[in-house]
Amino acid sequence: MAEEEPGLEADSRSSYTVFTGSSAEDVAYAKVFWSSLSLQPPLESRLVSGDIKQRLKVAQPPGPERCRVQCCHCQPTQEDLKSKQFLIETHMQLKADEKARLLEKAKKREEILELINKQREERIRKERLALPYKPKTMTQSLPKPACPEISSEAEETYQALRQFD
Repeated sequence: MAEEEPGLEADSRSSYTVFTGSSAEDVAYAKVFWSSLSLQPPLESRLVSGDIKQRLKVAQPPGPERCRVQCCHCQPTQEDLKSKQFLIETHMQLKADEKARLLEKAKKREEILELINKQREERIRKERLALPYKPKTMTQSLPKPACPEISSEAEETYQALRQFD
């Protein structure tokens, strides 16, 4: 095995082209030439094409910061300031309207809850007043068990419980 390894190194060295006795500039030109002759994969199979721009252009910063030099077209005009002010006022008005609408809904909700609680208390009060005059419901008699000894004991227990009511 040790003898085969030096032979492999010699074979691998022979596969490279060696420019002996040439200047460094000539060696560089030769390498560029040989690399240009190697076959490239077809354009369809490449992930990135050299002729297509892969990135978008960087966006310019918005507003007056775009232009570093003060010029007449970069300064905001009176109309721009008025339109900005109008938009701000409109936005603030919309916010105020929305807040008023939500407050109105909250107030209405509170009123509804108060009304529900008032009706509930009134119903409870009426039920308490009517409780003594309500007829007592008749309890259904239990079915008679098959065993007579158990039925007599159950009947006695039932009668004792009725006395406590």
